[in-house]
Amino acid sequence: MTVRLAAYGVALAVALLTPAVVCTRSARADTAAANACAAQLPKDARTIFDTTLPQLTPSADLRSLVTASTRKLALAGTIDRGDARQSAMDAAKCLQLAGS
Repeated sequence: MTVRLAAYGVALAVALLTPAVVCTRSARADTAAANACAAQLPKDARTIFDTTLPQLTPSADLRSLVTASTRKLALAGTIDRGDARQSAMDAAKCLQLAGS
């Protein structure tokens, strides 16, 4: 009986931990793909990407996050205001990879 309970406990632990491992691997893969995409971005778009990525969660509204980050960076003079919209759209394409 003790052996059955121990085996059941191990099986239960494996069943509970497997989804966490799979989710972690896919999250890392998505972040790696997003970072590879971001490596090709122009400077301002990369700045938006780097500022927004840490805030990105599965339930987050990507458009709102990118808009807020872009506005903050543009008003601070960190990115060019004239190119802010295009830079934000470019950054969002890479951020979508991390959020998927």
